[in-house]
Amino acid sequence: MKLFINDEEITIFHGATVIDAMRAYYVQHDKKMPCKLPIVTDGYGNNVAFDGELTDGNHLYINK
Repeated sequence: MKLFINDEEITIFHGATVIDAMRAYYVQHDKKMPCKLPIVTDGYGNNVAFDGELTDGNHLYINK
C-alpha cells in the first residue's frame, strides 16, 4: 500500500503500523531511527499511536 510521510510517498505492506511506516521512512532516507521517538500526527493534526494500523493513502507527519 502507499501512504505519505512528510508529504513523501512510502510503499509498505498491508496491515503496517505507524512504527513500521516510520522505519520505512528512515530507511528510505538512510538514517537511523532516533532513540526518543518523535510525535507523529495524521493529516488532520491529531497525534497517532505507534501501534496504530494504517490504510492506503494515509498522510502522516513526523514532528522533528
